[in-house]
Amino acid sequence: MEIVQHKGLQFEQEILASFRSQDLQVVSIERGKNTYQDTLNAMHKGVDVIYQAALSLHPFKGYADFLIKVEGDSGLGAFHYEPWDIKLSKTVKPQFVIQLCCYAEMLELIQNKRPNRITVVTGDKQQVQLATNEHFYYYVHLKERFLEVHAHFSKEDLPDPADSERFGRWSIYANERLVASDHLSQVATITKSQIKKLNKAGIKTMQSLIELSQLRVKGIQTEVLQRLQLQANIQKMSMGKEKPLYELLPYDNQKKSGLALLPPASPLDVYFDIEGFPLVDGGLEYLWGIAYFDEKGVRQYKDFWAHDKEQEQTAFQSFIEWVFERWQRDPHMHIYHYANYEIAACRKLMGRYGICEAMVDTLLRNEVFVDLYKIVKGCLRLGEPRYSIKNVEHLYRGKRDTEVGSGGDSVVVYERWREDPDAGHVE
Repeated sequence: MEIVQHKGLQFEQEILASFRSQDLQVVSIERGKNTYQDTLNAMHKGVDVIYQAALSLHPFKGYADFLIKVEGDSGLGAFHYEPWDIKLSKTVKPQFVIQLCCYAEMLELIQNKRPNRITVVTGDKQQVQLATNEHFYYYVHLKERFLEVHAHFSKEDLPDPADSERFGRWSIYANERLVASDHLSQVATITKSQIKKLNKAGIKTMQSLIELSQLRVKGIQTEVLQRLQLQANIQKMSMGKEKPLYELLPYDNQKKSGLALLPPASPLDVYFDIEGFPLVDGGLEYLWGIAYFDEKGVRQYKDFWAHDKEQEQTAFQSFIEWVFERWQRDPHMHIYHYANYEIAACRKLMGRYGICEAMVDTLLRNEVFVDLYKIVKGCLRLGEPRYSIKNVEHLYRGKRDTEVGSGGDSVVVYERWREDPDAGHVE
């Protein structure tokens, strides 16, 4: 979250600098007790650009990234202001438009004129201008509904955190709520659709799922319901333990699932992981890490780093050429990875740079890539809320004492390094 906020502030400063370079009169409103009055003063003076303008219309307050002076009579004179908002996203999302409509209503109160346009500056620096009135009345409808909900607010009727896609800065509290309520969303692999069907059947907690005696719930197959029940049970039994419990699932070598997907070992096998950085245009696959065994059977580590697009192309090509050469030496070797990210990244970069197509296609056609996530899910029942590699590793290693404990952590550490390469965070 902090990284995104920092990136957003950097982007705002770039836009601010571009206005100043045009010899426009720019006022930056400093945060403090007088921000609203300072904003009013700047508007009445008719300055060209107001940065971080404080606006208010009870019960709402906000800071518009920019107010831009445009021609057109208003209570201020022969001009008025339109709100601009700066977003890292490359697409205009509905919430951006709602936010700007709110600013437009606040401005209307001050200048006795509703701005004709609202503008979103997207992450690729496109200025997307929208007609205010095409969206304003939908905003008013949403605002009325929002205020009605708050008017009837009861602290006893708490919202369900599981209804949200992301918890953002409320993650710790939301997860505590889910644990305290014994929420079904904690059951690994369960879907929102399954939770709704279980709730309709009166099953609203992990414990009630575990205690379900008759495995019949409308819309959920008995086999699936039993799997969810067993998963909830092993997670409950694992609570408070240093290592989670696990069970090996029945193994059928005739079916292509679980351990049956695991090929025979080769001395040239490699174990592959990518770390990606999403906060640059198009993303950046900045670290390609490989573990393998040398001729003496000693485990080795190889890495390819990329800090820009040119280096990314080189890293991708070097990796593909290196593993392809090993496969040519032994067609029985495999590249082990966990989940689909690595294959998706290879396909993406193959298309982006127009290189290594034949080699990647050959490796994919010959099923050289082996997804260990599918194998783990098919052969193991684990007392963890997820089957991510970070959860599975609780079986065979203690708690990480390094700074990087997850993919999200790696993004944070890598961003610090990009800001200050001499600090040595990536070593």
